[in-house]
Amino acid sequence: MAESSPLPNPRNASAPRAGGPHADTLAANEQRVETDVPTAALPALVAAPLSLVGKTFGDFELLAEIGRGGMGVVFKARQISLERTVALKMLIGEHLLDPARLARFVSEARTIAGLDHPHIVHVYQIGQCEFGHFFAMEFVKGRTLEAVVREKHPVPLAWAASIMTKVGEAIQHAHSKGVIHRDLKPANIIIDGRRPVVMDFGIAKYLGKSSSLTQQGTIVGTPAFMAPEQAGEDLVPVGPHSDIYSLGAILYMIVTGIPPYDGPTPLSTILKVLEPTPPAPLRDLRPDVPDELERIIMKCLAKRPADRFPSAGDLVEELRRFGAAKTTKRISAPSSRLLRVVLTVEATGKKVRLHKPITLVGRAPECTLLVRASDVSKHHCQILIDTDKVVVEDLQSANGTYVNGKQVKKARLHDGDELRIADHAFGVRIEEGEG
Repeated sequence: MAESSPLPNPRNASAPRAGGPHADTLAANEQRVETDVPTAALPALVAAPLSLVGKTFGDFELLAEIGRGGMGVVFKARQISLERTVALKMLIGEHLLDPARLARFVSEARTIAGLDHPHIVHVYQIGQCEFGHFFAMEFVKGRTLEAVVREKHPVPLAWAASIMTKVGEAIQHAHSKGVIHRDLKPANIIIDGRRPVVMDFGIAKYLGKSSSLTQQGTIVGTPAFMAPEQAGEDLVPVGPHSDIYSLGAILYMIVTGIPPYDGPTPLSTILKVLEPTPPAPLRDLRPDVPDELERIIMKCLAKRPADRFPSAGDLVEELRRFGAAKTTKRISAPSSRLLRVVLTVEATGKKVRLHKPITLVGRAPECTLLVRASDVSKHHCQILIDTDKVVVEDLQSANGTYVNGKQVKKARLHDGDELRIADHAFGVRIEEGEG
């Protein structure tokens, strides 16, 4: 239920972001929300007691406080007329004086109300009372996915795939309605038995609509789970592909127990997200992860949106297939589905087998394929291995990456090609993986 606060842009905090339909927050028509509370009453509302537990207004009795964030408070409440328990989110105190916060609060309620999916929290009513604006929603019993993983790690891989299949279905539904969540993270998913429920659409936005609810030059979201294009100035606007990245980051965290990127401060985490270096291979952190699951997760986490799954629905289908194979014990040994790639060092004849979905090449110690030479950049290039293709991508190296003598930024590799990293040549051998 926690709110995400705007963060300064690490690349250019003072520069305004480019305009356009993807540059701002949800619902342009909500930015001038009016309140029926008389202006003279606002000082009293701002000075409202810290706790409203035990108070009754309209059809609701506040039973307990269950969450408090940057924009409001969430209560467990009883809806008297229907005799049911609900969660009631309330915008109170000084936030009532901030039109942008009020607009965002109302937008969140109306956004969720427009979505109808079993794995998205349901909104029942929106209104206001003497204590402030509120909306009543489904009370979801359970704990956050973050808390479950922290307690149960390592969780079964089939369970991880099953949970994220359902979350992916919910996000695909939201995308089909034109809604991008923008703050997907384990803390915003409640696990109610076997049912995951996506919460907190507070910074969601509609595709094709703009508003002034996001401050220029700021970043909204949670650094450890946000996509590179969301974390900094990028020519690619935030879109469904950004949520797909976040889904991959969540699955990475469920499987390994840690997010793909993390740092001591939000800014240091953002800088890691923006770097071209991929996250640590999952099997380095958890050896029992099959290549197929690692491939799915790393595809979500591709730095370039075009390299991710085309839609959340495509991700769901991959997870379903993995889950079915895992259930029937048909997940084969590592490297059984990925193409098999062997590089031969032309100068020495030494052979190097690439067995991970992403191989980082360079002279930095963390590189998967270490080339100790002064003309090779620290992070020179990366080789992406999938079930049907192998791609090399230059990472803005100083001395270039070449395929068959031609310098490339990104190119598909074929069996028999020559790959040259700066002045170091490798023969490429590609074979079908054994299924």
